[in-house]
Amino acid sequence: MRKLIGTLALIAFGFGLALGVADIGIRIANHWFPYFYCYDQFRGWGLNAGAHGWYKREGESYVRINRDGFRGPDYAKAKPPGVVRVAVIGDSYVEAIQVAEDKTFTAIAGRELADCPRLKGKRVEAMNFGVDGYGTAQELLTLQRKVWAYSPDIVVLAIFLGNDVRNNSVVLEPDQCRPFWVYDGDRMKLTGPFIDSPSFKLWCMARFDYRDLRLLDLFSNSWEIMKGGHSGPTAEHPVEQAINYSIYSPPVERSWQDAWRVTEGLITAVRDESVRHGAMFLAITEDTGIQVWPNPLMREKFQKRLGVTNLYYPDRRIAALGDREGFAVLNLAPPLQRYAEEHQVYLHGFKNMPMGFGHWNEAGHAAAGDLIAQKLCAMISAGQCESCEK
Repeated sequence: MRKLIGTLALIAFGFGLALGVADIGIRIANHWFPYFYCYDQFRGWGLNAGAHGWYKREGESYVRINRDGFRGPDYAKAKPPGVVRVAVIGDSYVEAIQVAEDKTFTAIAGRELADCPRLKGKRVEAMNFGVDGYGTAQELLTLQRKVWAYSPDIVVLAIFLGNDVRNNSVVLEPDQCRPFWVYDGDRMKLTGPFIDSPSFKLWCMARFDYRDLRLLDLFSNSWEIMKGGHSGPTAEHPVEQAINYSIYSPPVERSWQDAWRVTEGLITAVRDESVRHGAMFLAITEDTGIQVWPNPLMREKFQKRLGVTNLYYPDRRIAALGDREGFAVLNLAPPLQRYAEEHQVYLHGFKNMPMGFGHWNEAGHAAAGDLIAQKLCAMISAGQCESCEK
C-alpha cells in the first residue's frame, strides 16, 4: 500500500511539474499570442483590464486595455470642464485591434470633431467601448454598466449588420455565453442559458477566466501561421464565415423575423437610455467588405448569386427604424462604396489577410471616421447636443 501511495504521489508530482513547465512556456509564448478577454458576469465576456501585447493575426497593432477594461487611455470618471465626451459602443469593428489605437475610426472621429466650429475652445474625448463578438444586447449592457460612469455627451451605437442580427437571437446565435432579450408580448425580457442556468454561467466563467494556459489558442494560432494565414474568401468566392448573407433580403423564416424585431427593439432601447441621460444619440451602420468592393462588376456578380438587386436592405431597414422612432442614422456603406470606387482602394483587408475582406484597414477607418465626424458636427451645429454647449 505504501509503495502504491508513493507511486501515485510521484505521478501526481510529475503531472503537476509538467503542467507548471507548460504554463511557463505558454505564458512566454503568449507574448506572441496575447489574449485580451475575460469573463464578465453581466455581459458574458469583456476586455481584460491591463492586458497588453502585439496582435498580428489580422493586421498588426500593439493593443493596451485600460484599467476599466476597454481600449484606450485611462480616463478620469469625472468629466473635466471644457471636455465633450463621445462614447462609441459596438463590436470588433469598434474595438479595432487590427490597427493602431490612434488609427481607429473612434480616435479619428474624435480628432476631427474637435475642429467643429460649434465646439470651439473645447476638447473632445472619443472613448472606445467596443468588444469583439458583441451583439446589441451586450452593447446595451455596456452602456448601462460602463459608459454612464463617464458622463458622455454623445453616444454612438455602431451596428454591424453582417452578424449583429444573429448575435441578438437566442435561436440563431451559437455562442450562448451572452445575455439575450426576447419579446414577451410588447415588452422585452432577458433570457438564455447565461441568464437562466447557473451551471451554464459557471461554464462560461471557466471558458474565459481559466484561459491562462491557453493551449488551444496557442495550437490554433500556430497552425494558422504554419498554413501561412492566407486561407479565406477570394474575389471569385467572396464568402466570409462571420457574415450571414441572408441579411441582404427581407427575412422569410420566423427565427430571422424575430431576430430583426429584437435587434430593432434593442437599438431603440439604446436611444431611450441615451435620451434619459441627456446624451445625443447617433446610430451608424457599418459596411461589409462586399458592399464597398471597389469593382462594381464584382458586387453585381455577388448580387446575382444572392438574387437581390442591391446590398443595402439591412442598412435601409435601420434607416427606416430611425425615421419611425425619431433618431439619427448614418448608413456608412453607400458613401464608403463611392469612396472605394473613386480611389480604387480596398477598405477591408491587410497584408497578412485577403484584401477586401475582414475588418477595416487604416483606409477604412480613416474614411469612416471622417464621415462620422461630419455627421456629429452637423447634429451639434443643429443644436441637438445640449450638454455640448455647457
